[in-house]
Amino acid sequence: MINRVGSITLEVPDLTQSVEFFVETVGLVITESDGQTAYLRAGTGHHDMILVQSPIGKTALRHLNLEVAEGTFEEGLGRAVAAGAIDVGAIAHAGITRGHILEIPGGFGVKLYEGMTTAPKPESSPLPRPIRFSHFNIGVPDVAAHMNFFMEAFGLSPSDWIRSKEDPFIAWLHCPVPGASHHGVAILKSEQIRLHHIAFDYEDVSDVVARVDNYVDADHYLVWGMGRHGTGGSVFAYAEDPSGMMVELGSGMITIGSDPRWQGPQVWGMDDKRGVDEWGSTVPEAWLAKQVDVHSPCVLATPAS
Repeated sequence: MINRVGSITLEVPDLTQSVEFFVETVGLVITESDGQTAYLRAGTGHHDMILVQSPIGKTALRHLNLEVAEGTFEEGLGRAVAAGAIDVGAIAHAGITRGHILEIPGGFGVKLYEGMTTAPKPESSPLPRPIRFSHFNIGVPDVAAHMNFFMEAFGLSPSDWIRSKEDPFIAWLHCPVPGASHHGVAILKSEQIRLHHIAFDYEDVSDVVARVDNYVDADHYLVWGMGRHGTGGSVFAYAEDPSGMMVELGSGMITIGSDPRWQGPQVWGMDDKRGVDEWGSTVPEAWLAKQVDVHSPCVLATPAS
C-alpha cells in the first residue's frame, strides 16, 4: 500500500541551474551530488527530489516515486502488476533500501520504493523552507481511466473531480493513510501524455509569500497566483524553473479525516470558479500550456546491488 507520494526524478538540461533554483527559490537543500545526479530534500528524509543531468540537453520526467509501507513491498509490487503495470526491474540508488521501476498506462515510469534513509535536519535559513514534497500533476487524454488505475494499482482514494466522475477535467487522489493530504496525485485532461507540474508544501501561507517575494522581479514572474484552490484548500503560487518545469508552492492543504474542511469526495462544476481559485481568478492559458516530456521507463532499471 502506498503511504506517501515521495518525489519525482527529473532529467534537466543544466543540472547546476536547476539545483540553484530548487535551493534558492524553493528552499531545498542538497543531500548529495556527483555532478550528474543531485538529491535534494526539504526535511530529514534523504530526498524529496532527484535531478539528473540530461544526456541530450532536454527536460523529461524519468519517473514518479511512490513509497510503500515498510514490509509491504512485495505485496505492493504484486498489486500494481496485477492491475496492469509492467515490472521493468529493480533499481538501486542512494537513499532507499529497495525499489523497482514500473511502466504504467500512458508510458509513465513509476518507482515503487521502501526504506528511505534519514539525513540531518536542514540548517536554518533566512527564508522559510518547505516541509515536504506535496504532489505531482500529470496530463493524460483519459483522466477517469488513469484515476481508476491509480486506485486499483496503488490503493489511492478519490478526493475530488472537476466536471464529472465519468469524464473529469481534473481529478485528485490521496494516500490511504490517516491524516493524508487531500492529494498526492492530480490528473489533468490533456491531448498529450505529460508531466504538468510538481508541488512543495510550506508550513504557513506567510512562508509562501516570502518565497514569492524573493522570486518575483523584472526577470521572473508567476505563471499563476497567488490564489486559493477550492479543491484541496491550499494557497498556491506557480513558478517555472530554468528547465521549463512548473513548480507549485503551497500551504494549507486539507487533510483527510479530522480536518473540518474535508466533506468527502465531491464533484465541482466547470462553471464553479471556487474549484480552481476561491479568490476569483480563472485558469491561465499559460498554466494549461505547461508540459514536460515523459521518458519511456524501459531502459531505466539497473540491477540492484
